Amino acid sequence: MPVAMPVAVPDAEVAIIGAGVSGIGMGIALQRAGIDDFVILERAGDIGGTWRDNVYPGIGVDVPAQAYQFSYALNPRWSRVFAPGSEVKEYLDRLADRYGMRRHVRLRTEVTERVWDESAGLWRLRTPAGEVTARFVVSAIGAFVDPKPAGIAGLDDFEGTVLRSSGWDHDYDLTGKRVAVIGTGASAVQIIPEIAPRTARLDVYQRTPIWVGPKLDAPVPPPVRWLFRRAPRVQDAVRRAATRGVEKILVDLVVGNGKAPYVAQGGARLARSLWYRTQVKDPDTRRRLTPGYGLGCKRPSVSNTYLRTFNRPNVALVTDAIDRVTSTGVLTVDGRERDVDAIILATGFRLASDPEVYRRTPVRGRDGFDLATFYTENRLASYEGISIPGLPNHFMMFGPYGWVGGTWHQLVETTSAHVVRVIQEARRRGATSVEVRPEPTERWTHRMRERLAGSLWATNGCATANSYYFDHHGDTPYLRPTSAAQAAHAARTFPLDDYAYSAPDTSPASEERSA
Repeated sequence: MPVAMPVAVPDAEVAIIGAGVSGIGMGIALQRAGIDDFVILERAGDIGGTWRDNVYPGIGVDVPAQAYQFSYALNPRWSRVFAPGSEVKEYLDRLADRYGMRRHVRLRTEVTERVWDESAGLWRLRTPAGEVTARFVVSAIGAFVDPKPAGIAGLDDFEGTVLRSSGWDHDYDLTGKRVAVIGTGASAVQIIPEIAPRTARLDVYQRTPIWVGPKLDAPVPPPVRWLFRRAPRVQDAVRRAATRGVEKILVDLVVGNGKAPYVAQGGARLARSLWYRTQVKDPDTRRRLTPGYGLGCKRPSVSNTYLRTFNRPNVALVTDAIDRVTSTGVLTVDGRERDVDAIILATGFRLASDPEVYRRTPVRGRDGFDLATFYTENRLASYEGISIPGLPNHFMMFGPYGWVGGTWHQLVETTSAHVVRVIQEARRRGATSVEVRPEPTERWTHRMRERLAGSLWATNGCATANSYYFDHHGDTPYLRPTSAAQAAHAARTFPLDDYAYSAPDTSPASEERSA
C-alpha cells in the first residue's frame, strides 16, 4: 500500500538575515507571538548592523533619540536629544540580552545565496559555514547594505591611508595630517566637524551640496532621565510626540508637497537667506555649499557645526570634479593636484533595492525568478513594501515603497506585525508555501505611485539632486506615502487571502494518482 511522503523538515521554521535593528526586532516579534523556532544569520562578528559598522568620529542619530527606539522597549538612558552611536549600540545589546536573542544568532554566517526549493517547500541558504534550510525567510539587511564602490581612478595607487566611514580605523591618528574627504552626505556631515580641528589641512571634495539645518541638540538633564525611569508613560508620550514630529518632516511634507509647495519653498528660502548666511562667512564658499535643488530632494541633515567648519583656515571646499587619485594625493579636472596623507571615503552605500546587491548574493525564487534580474528589468513593486510575487515564504523588512513613518523602529514594528500574521495564517491552514498574489501587489503598488505623483520629489526641482530616493528607473520607491498609523493598521487588517497558501498533499491517494 502506498505510504504518504513526509513533509521536508527545515533546520529552522524562520531564518532572519541580519542582526541589526531589523533582525533583532523581527526576532523579538516572532518570540512574542510564540514562534521560537528561528535563527538570525549575521555576516559580521557581532550584532548591531549600522551601529556596529559605523563608529567614525561624530557618529550619532540624525533624528531625536526618543523617536529612535521600540515602543515596547523604552530607553530612559539617552544622554542627549540626538544620541551618540555608542548609546544606540548599547541599546541594541541590552535589547538582545533582555529578550534572549543571542541564542538565536549565528555570527560570521553571511548568506551568499537564497534558493527556493519548490519540491521541499523551503529555502536553501548558502553560507560559508554550510547550507541552512528554512521554511520562511525574512530579509533584515537594512536599507543601506554595502558600501558603494568609490569608482575613482587610481585609488589603488594611493600610498597613504584610506579610511572609510564604514569600518573606521581608530588606530590611525589624523592629528597634524593632510586629509581629503570625498563625499558630503550624512556621514561626512558628522565626520568633517569632528576631525577638522586636529588636521593640518582638510580638503572636502563635494559633488552635490546637501541641505543642512540646525540641530536642536542638548544633554538630557538627569532629572528628566530619572522621571523617564519612574514614569514610563511620560517617556512614551514624549516618544509618540517625537516620532510624529519626525514623520511630519520626513513624510507628510514630502507626500503633501503638491498641496502645500510653499512649505518646502519657504524653508529653502529661509535656509538660504538666514541660516547659511549666518553660518558661512565667505560668499563664494556659501554659494557652493548651498543646493540649487529643492529642500527635501535628498535626505536633509542636521548639524550646528558642519557649515561653520568651512570658516576654518585649514579647511577647503573643492567642487572641481576629481580626475584621479595619484600616489600622493588627489588630482582634479582643472589640473591641480593636492597632496594628502589620508583619504576618507564617504561615498555612500548601495540601497537594498540595488540589483548589484543581489548579483553578489543572489535570490532565486519560483519558476526561475531572480531578484537581481527583476529589479533590473522592471519598475520596482511590492505588496505593503514586504512581499514580491515569485518569492514564496519570503519577506523583506524594507522592500520597494517600504519606508514607514519617521524612524526605522516604526518600520520594523509594522513590518514584523505583517510577517507574523502571514506565518500564523500559514500555520493555521497547514500550508508550507505562501506567496503574495500578483493582483493585490499591482493594486497596492499602483496606489503608492499615484500618491507619490504629487510628492515633493516630483514637484520640487529635484533633477540635479543626485538623490538615492530616485532609483535606476527614475521612480522614487523608497518611501511608503501613508502615515505610520495607516501602515500599522494595514499590517493588522490586510486581507490574508491576498496571499496564496499551498499545503502538501501527502495522502496515499495522492501518491497513487502521481504513480
